[in-house]
Amino acid sequence: MLGIEPKDLVEFVPVVDDREYRAFQAANSRGILIVPEVYGEAGRVLTSDGGDFRKWTKHNAPSISIQVQEKQPLLVRRSASYWLPLVFLATDIALPIYLNLVASYLYDKMKGALGNEKPRVHFSAVFEETPSGVVKRFNFEGDVDALQKLIKKFDLNEFLDDTRTPD
Repeated sequence: MLGIEPKDLVEFVPVVDDREYRAFQAANSRGILIVPEVYGEAGRVLTSDGGDFRKWTKHNAPSISIQVQEKQPLLVRRSASYWLPLVFLATDIALPIYLNLVASYLYDKMKGALGNEKPRVHFSAVFEETPSGVVKRFNFEGDVDALQKLIKKFDLNEFLDDTRTPD
């Protein structure tokens, strides 16, 4: 190990082929859909943390609809990192709501972690940006502290948007 810390990644990427997301939108107007991703030669797989996240959400946020798109092989990663699945967010679940849901899930998962452990978190969410209607993919890689800072930025932006006066 060279002592180099991995760089945090926070990005919004336009989705070029949004047909799968648009089909989800047309069929489901609510909630979260866990979808498999293409992973190298393995084809479409679901991350193993996806099942735990789904169970946790159903128990701790029962008002949020969360489904798995289809049964696929699980990709099990052997590391201290958390690899949450790719999700599609319906219009009733804004990205800041999803980020808070992920942060709460991670808080519960890490209750027994040692104080000096800083596991990495990896997740992506596809959503429709309003009012532009552009479908984007949000990708995050970082530790829990970076996620908390990101959530605070979203909260501040929402606060500033709410305090604007109409022209």
